[in-house]
Amino acid sequence: MKKVFYFLAILVLIVFITSVNIFLKIKSDFNHIIGIDINLFLYLIITIICLFTVNRHFKKANLDQSKTYKKDMKTVFANSFFVSSIISIVSALIIYGFLEKFLNFLNLKQGLINYTTFSMKIWFISSPFIGLEVTVFRYFKEINYFKIPIKLLIFKLIIFYIISALFFIDKKVNCFIYAKPICDMIFLLYYTKVCFDATLKI
Repeated sequence: MKKVFYFLAILVLIVFITSVNIFLKIKSDFNHIIGIDINLFLYLIITIICLFTVNRHFKKANLDQSKTYKKDMKTVFANSFFVSSIISIVSALIIYGFLEKFLNFLNLKQGLINYTTFSMKIWFISSPFIGLEVTVFRYFKEINYFKIPIKLLIFKLIIFYIISALFFIDKKVNCFIYAKPICDMIFLLYYTKVCFDATLKI
């Protein structure tokens, strides 16, 4: 199941990025494609940093050798969630505060800068919760239970497309930009439940 999960995670990421780019290529222009790819890249970087941090906390805890497994699991989950959330929040604040200035420094076209910053302000609304999402997936890996993570990956991609389709009626080419944070907020409810279960009920 672990290999299936890893394969599916990579596949979902590829499908997600490819579908967004194909949609923009058909419905929009070069500025929109590059602009959203910049935001996708930044979002992926934050996720990778959080993943590295959370993974290090879990490995350092050495839960396989723990004599007080439940207590240690609560501690490592809480610490991982706290640190990765700080990372994702600070990263989002930096992006909100400096991305436009950085793009201007690169002397890019104004149309590209405008769209990148516009999409960024919506795309990164849910970025403070990246840390929690990463911690939840790492928790399921630790307990060697991959059925739920696999379902989450599939359902989240499907729900993202459904919300995007609904937004297309009003937002047109920007439909998926608005769909992203709403989709994240929907799944945040479940991630929060897992967080409480892992830190309070174990």
